[in-house]
Amino acid sequence: MMHATPAGRHDAPVPGPDPARRGAAQELGLLQVCYLVFLLPWFLLAIGGTMGLANWESIVAAFVILAWWAYPFVALGTAIAAWALFATRRHGAARWVNRVPLVWVLVGVALLLWIWLATA
Repeated sequence: MMHATPAGRHDAPVPGPDPARRGAAQELGLLQVCYLVFLLPWFLLAIGGTMGLANWESIVAAFVILAWWAYPFVALGTAIAAWALFATRRHGAARWVNRVPLVWVLVGVALLLWIWLATA
């Protein structure tokens, strides 16, 4: 005699995660790996940008430097928030929160391309 389990009978197939949940988890993981990989060029741009914008007579330069140095904290904070939203099954919100650091990545890639084209 088979005993019932929370998922059903012992020989019944166990359902996997739904496709929306699997897609959200894959997107969160992939983007967070990209954010981690971007830390090396980000650091070089942060040091160079700080030296290049070190005109402390300009308040705009100070805000640009502070915004650029906020990237690791934003990436970590949004990763934690995205996984918390994912755990509560708010997949759409988790995806949008996880995309916030893309602003830094896109700006950084544009800066790297600009530097590369200027030196070529």
